[in-house]
Amino acid sequence: MNEIAVLCDDVAEAVAVAIKELVGTSKGDRVVGMGADGTPSKLIDIVAEDAALEILASSGIDMKVVSEEKGIFTYGEKPEFTLVLDPLDGTFNATRNIPFYSISIAIGNNNLSDIRYAKVFNLASGTDFTAALGNGAFCNGKEIHISSVKQVQDFTVATYSYHDGWDVLKRLGRNVRRIRTLGSAALELCYVASGGLDAFVDTRNRLRIMDVAAGLLIVKEAGGKVTDGNGRAPCGELNVTDRVNIVASNGAIHNGLEKTIGL
Repeated sequence: MNEIAVLCDDVAEAVAVAIKELVGTSKGDRVVGMGADGTPSKLIDIVAEDAALEILASSGIDMKVVSEEKGIFTYGEKPEFTLVLDPLDGTFNATRNIPFYSISIAIGNNNLSDIRYAKVFNLASGTDFTAALGNGAFCNGKEIHISSVKQVQDFTVATYSYHDGWDVLKRLGRNVRRIRTLGSAALELCYVASGGLDAFVDTRNRLRIMDVAAGLLIVKEAGGKVTDGNGRAPCGELNVTDRVNIVASNGAIHNGLEKTIGL
């Protein structure tokens, strides 16, 4: 696990350096193709992924990689694990120089339910969230825990309202204290883990596995609870095409939160 942690650190550092000159620029915002996940790829996305994959390829470790732009592929003949990579979560924020965008890395086998190591690194600020299965969650090396808020009406919730999210937004607006939309699901999950947010809700069936694989483990290791919008633990094959719904909270009244948003 130490070797994996060091590898993830090296990948995050390489991406931060590679995209630095593209942040907040029209050049970085230019669409240059279509990613394996079916969404447009901007230059800053490609540069971020290329930097990450260069480090992974040079590590000498056999692994399967699931990545947003290039899809699924392997290094070596006998992969030791699957690495789920979102090299730049929060592309819009990065291109507008809003300092809330991240790289998300998760290590598992074949399913979203078996992630065993996670790293989400804010590429703008250097804030570093990590978790290992059964060993807690950490921010910049210090252990973190979910909030202690126990009433839905006192909750601060991150959610997404565009496209198919209006009904959920209206229900939340009538029942919680504050709503935020920050633009990086991976980081928003980490803020649930560290107590800055009490919950994260996205039930539009638009989140990709790469967006949330690392953040889910971090929330759970910090003491929180995560479900898929149907009251079940999130699961599913680690791939680039499937979409998932996520309700993540401090766990105090998770079922009550689900009822509030109409699940």
